[in-house]
Amino acid sequence: MVDLRQTKEYANYMQKIGWQVEQVSNFQIFVKKIPLLGKVIKIQRAENITKENIDKLLSSQKPTVLYFEPPLSPQFPQFTQFTLSRSCFLPPKTIHIDLQKSTEQLSKEFKPKTRYNIGLAQRRGLTVIESADINTFCCLWKSAARNRGMWLPLGKEIKSIFESFGKNARILFAYNNDILLGGVLLILTKDAGYYMYACSTHEGKKLFAPTLLAWEAIQLAKKEECNVFDFEGIYDERYPQTKSWKGFTKFKEGFGGEIIIYPPTLMKNYNFLSKILNL
Repeated sequence: MVDLRQTKEYANYMQKIGWQVEQVSNFQIFVKKIPLLGKVIKIQRAENITKENIDKLLSSQKPTVLYFEPPLSPQFPQFTQFTLSRSCFLPPKTIHIDLQKSTEQLSKEFKPKTRYNIGLAQRRGLTVIESADINTFCCLWKSAARNRGMWLPLGKEIKSIFESFGKNARILFAYNNDILLGGVLLILTKDAGYYMYACSTHEGKKLFAPTLLAWEAIQLAKKEECNVFDFEGIYDERYPQTKSWKGFTKFKEGFGGEIIIYPPTLMKNYNFLSKILNL
C-alpha cells in the first residue's frame, strides 16, 4: 500500500506549506532550510529504500539533519548510521480498519458503547451531509481547538491539504436542526481513507456527533473502494509528544480495527544544536 506521504497530491501539499519536494529513485523527499537547524530533509514512509539511496542523498543534498520515518515493512536494514529521534512528524501508531469487510461486520466489531452512541445520535435527529465548504470547516476546527486549549494556527495546513487532494478531500458535517455540531476532513488515496482532521462543538460531543461522523467517514471510504480506513494516530508511549492523544485514542479504539505500530523515527545529523537537543 502506497502511503499518503508518497503521493503526488501530498507533495503538492508540502510545497504549499513551504517544503521543497524532490524525487530520489522511486520515492520523494521533503527539504527545507530552518533557522539554527540548517537544511532539513524528511523521508516519510518510503518503500524499498536502500543504503545506496541514503548515501547518494547525503552526498548530493548535504543536509545538516535527515529524518527517516520508515514504512511498516522497511527494506532498509542498515539502521546503524542513524540514531533514534525523540520526536516524530507522522503518527507512529494508528488504527487500521479493514474495509473489505461488510458494513454489518464492521459494525459488529465496534465496542458496544460505540454502537450505542451512533444509534443514540441518529435517534436524536443528527444528520451528516457532505460539503466542500473548507472555510466553515477551518472556522469550526479553530474554535474547537481553542476550547481544548490549543492555539495552533493550522488553517493554512488544512486548506492546503484540502486544495491539494481536490476531489479526494471530502468534508462531512454533522447537524442537529440546522445547528452545526462537528466535522471531519477525510483524505482518500487509491488504497486508504485517512481520518485527517476532526472537530466538534461542546454540544456536538454531548450528542455524540464525533461518533456518528467517524462511522459515516468509514462508510464513505468503503463506498469509494478504499481497502483500509486509517485513523491517523493514537497515543504511543514511545513519544511523550503524543501523551495528549490519550483521550481520542480511547474514542478511536471503540471502532475496532487493528493497532498498527510503525518503526521508530530515525535521524542522522551534523548540526551541533540538533545533536544536543536530539530532536
